[in-house]
Amino acid sequence: MRRDGPSGKPLDVDVYARSQAELRDLKSQLPEDTVENLAREVLRRLASRGTPNSINTPTDEAIAQLCHALLSEDDADGVRFIQTIETDGATIEVVYLQYLARAAQMLGTWWENDQISFMSVTLGTSRMYAIMRSMQHRFVVRKTGAKRSALFASVPDETHTLGVRMAADLFRRDGWDITLKLGLTHDELVAQVEGSDAVLIGVSAAGEHSIRALSQLVIALRISNPNAKIFVSGNVINEASDKIALMGLDGAVSDIQSAREVMKKLWNDAAEGSHED
Repeated sequence: MRRDGPSGKPLDVDVYARSQAELRDLKSQLPEDTVENLAREVLRRLASRGTPNSINTPTDEAIAQLCHALLSEDDADGVRFIQTIETDGATIEVVYLQYLARAAQMLGTWWENDQISFMSVTLGTSRMYAIMRSMQHRFVVRKTGAKRSALFASVPDETHTLGVRMAADLFRRDGWDITLKLGLTHDELVAQVEGSDAVLIGVSAAGEHSIRALSQLVIALRISNPNAKIFVSGNVINEASDKIALMGLDGAVSDIQSAREVMKKLWNDAAEGSHED
């Protein structure tokens, strides 16, 4: 996990509401098995980030309270729970690695034991993801050097990779340091991106057939690399623009010129964020 940003930055309730609405609308356009995969992705990624900490470890009762808040009829109960523990002194690391990670573990157990329904776990994971998105501005971007850099990847199981290869070559010619990841499985790609210092991540997808893999990848990367800027390219922009618009991406590009403009803007935005006091 990247370092917490400057203290005093509250959870962004507007980002929470927007992320929650976008993810809800996106799921309404996807097959049920894909929605289930997205819920499992949130639970798996968050649960794996939990770390034992004898000083800041919340009680099982506290985690259960958070789970019930995430499943409440009131959409804001989970947010209020997080705001309360932050007011009481919880850092963003404690929120992520103790509360949200353990809540993911608990919700997963409840689901596997049929204590909660598929609809409930989908609601809870959507709210957890939206809470994380609403805290993204709290992370400081750590650049490895002055040279502009980005990581390009094809969506898992994508066979049409000529476009992203050409884009990588063109941006290298423009002076960018481009890391290219092709032919990897979902877990392999997420692991390699998580282990990098990528500030900009460009994901290429050839068409609407890639939406399932793309949506799962974006959710995983938002959890593994919360400070990264993520944009999408490829024919998927033309074939599934309605779904792309609901993924909470930092950019979508359809050609090299728009890619240059978007990457320049995102790099400058990241630079400004890294210089905040």
